[in-house]
Amino acid sequence: MKLRVRYRPRGKYRFQKFFKLSKEFRVLAPVTRRTVEVAKAFGLGIDEEKVFSIFKDFEVEIKPGDIVYVTGESGGGKTTLLYMLVDEMCRHKEFQPIITDNNIRIRKNQLVIHGIGRTFQEALEILNYTGLNDAFIFLRRFRELSDGQKYRYKLAKALSRNVKTLIFDEFCATLDRETAKIVAYLIQKICRKKGVTLIVATTHEDLIEDVNPNILIRKGLGPEVKVEYFKHEPKECSVLKDFVIEEGSIEDLRSLEFWHYKGEFKGWRSTIYHARIGDKTIGVVVYVYPHIYLKARFNTLPHLKEIHERSRRDYLDYINRCFRRLARIIVHPKYRGIGLAVRIVRKTMSLLNVPYVECVAVMPRYNPFLKHAGMIEVKVEPSRILEHIYMTLEKMGFNLDMIQSRKYNLRILKTMKKQDLKKLQKIILRMYNPKFKKDVKLVKKITRGDVEAMADALKKTPIPTTYYIWKNPLFKDHPDPVNQDSQRN
Repeated sequence: MKLRVRYRPRGKYRFQKFFKLSKEFRVLAPVTRRTVEVAKAFGLGIDEEKVFSIFKDFEVEIKPGDIVYVTGESGGGKTTLLYMLVDEMCRHKEFQPIITDNNIRIRKNQLVIHGIGRTFQEALEILNYTGLNDAFIFLRRFRELSDGQKYRYKLAKALSRNVKTLIFDEFCATLDRETAKIVAYLIQKICRKKGVTLIVATTHEDLIEDVNPNILIRKGLGPEVKVEYFKHEPKECSVLKDFVIEEGSIEDLRSLEFWHYKGEFKGWRSTIYHARIGDKTIGVVVYVYPHIYLKARFNTLPHLKEIHERSRRDYLDYINRCFRRLARIIVHPKYRGIGLAVRIVRKTMSLLNVPYVECVAVMPRYNPFLKHAGMIEVKVEPSRILEHIYMTLEKMGFNLDMIQSRKYNLRILKTMKKQDLKKLQKIILRMYNPKFKKDVKLVKKITRGDVEAMADALKKTPIPTTYYIWKNPLFKDHPDPVNQDSQRN
C-alpha cells in the first residue's frame, strides 16, 4: 500500500490512496473415481493443486469524494473486488466511517420522519435531499415504501450518520430500469454535494451515465481488470432527455393531486402545464390570478403603493394583468430529487407572458426549488399580533410544531384549567377569521367554550410563510423587485 500526496495550487494538498490488490483461490480436488476420469480425459494431474486468479496486481487510485462504478459479468469477481477495496479503505481515516447497504440498520415499523436526523429540521433537510420530501411519505413506515423509496431511505439513513464512504453491491438490481436510473442519479448527486465517497457494483452498464463516475472499473472473467478515470462534468438525469413540458388540463392535475399534501385543488381560472414522458404525466404546475393584497408584495414593489393611492380600480386592473400566482406544483414521487420541479417552474413562468410570477409557500423553506428556478425569496415574519399569540400558546404548553394535529390539541386542552381555557378562548376568537358558514358555526361553538371546536380552530393557526417573486426579463419597462431581508405580515 502506498500513500501519494500531490501538491495543488492555493496551498492545498490532495490525498489519494493507491490500492494494489491481488486475489486468487486454490483448488485441490479429492481423489474419486469421477475426478480421476476427468484428469484422464483432459490430461490433468489429479494430485496437483490448481491456482485460479480473480485479479492480480490490480491497481486503482481513489481519493475521498470519488464516485466509483464497478461492473462486469456475473461470477467475474466484482463483489470480491468491492469488499477487498472496503477492507483496504477501512485502514484510512479519510474514508471512515464506511457503511455498506447491508449494514444500514432499518426499523421496518418506524415512521420515516422519526428514523432520520436528530431534529425535525435536520430530518426535513436530509429527506429533501433524497427525494422523500412528501408529507404522506413522512408519515409512512419503511415497510410501506416502494422499492425505489426504500433505496432513497437507506441513503437518507446513511447521511444522517455522517457517513464518509458508502458502498452498494448489486446496485439497484431489484428496481425497474427507469427507477434505477433516477435513484442512481440522485445518490451520486447527493454524495458529490456532501463529499461522500461512493462505490457501487452492478452487472448493469445502463447506469453508468447517471452515476457519472470518476472511476470506472470493468471486471471481466479471469484476472482481467480495466480501470478508466474521468473528469467530472455535471449532467442531467438521463430520464429527463425525453420529457416534454406543454399546456395541460384539469385531468392532468387530478392524476397527480393525490400526491400533494393539500389534496384537491379548488381554484378557478387557472393555467395548467404538465410534464410528460410519453403518455405519462410526471409533473404538473398550476398558476392562478393573484391575491389582491400582500404586504410582502407592496414592500418588494414600492410602485404598487402609488398605483393604489391613485386609484383602487387601476390597482386591481394592474394586479390582474401583471401578476400570476404559482398555486400548486406536484411531481410524481418516482421522479423527485432529479431537478424536475425546477425545470417545470423555470420553463413555464416565461410561458405565462406576464411581468411577475409570485408564490406564497411554506414547504420551499425546506426545499429551495423556487430559488433554484430563479425566484427571489422574501422571508415573511409573522405580525406582532401573531408573534404574541405564538408566545402565549407556547407558555400554555403547546408545541407549535404539533399544533396542526387535532388529537394533540385536544390532549393539551383537556389538561388545562378553566381560567387558562377562557384566556385561550379569547386568543382563538381574536385569531380565527371565519370565511364560510361552517366557520361561523365553529366560532359560535368556541364562544360557548366547546373544547373540540377550539382544537379544530387551533389546527388552523397561521403558519409562517415565505414570499417568492420572479420578474420576466422581457418586460424591461416594469420595475425590478426590491429584495429586503425580511417582511412582516
